[in-house]
Amino acid sequence: MAKLVARGQNITPPSVSTFQTYFQNLWRQLQHPSAFVSSLAQSANPQQLRNLSRTQVAAGGVLLAECLGFFTVGEMIGRFKLIGYHGETHAAHH
Repeated sequence: MAKLVARGQNITPPSVSTFQTYFQNLWRQLQHPSAFVSSLAQSANPQQLRNLSRTQVAAGGVLLAECLGFFTVGEMIGRFKLIGYHGETHAAHH
């Protein structure tokens, strides 16, 4: 199936060396998580948050609403209920 999609979209899978490079970098980050966290903290620039346009904020809000909607529908399907979990009886506390 993946081959048919790849041919239909005229795309090629990444090379083996690309996979190796990606997983080597991932392995290094897993071995030294403090370095990853510090680099992540340095890349978070508060100035970039101040420069967001209204359309970017609106797009982020729509994305958040979509994620919340999919999560909610998944919870409803998973529980087979529309509202809440089954409550405990008063006798369960004794």
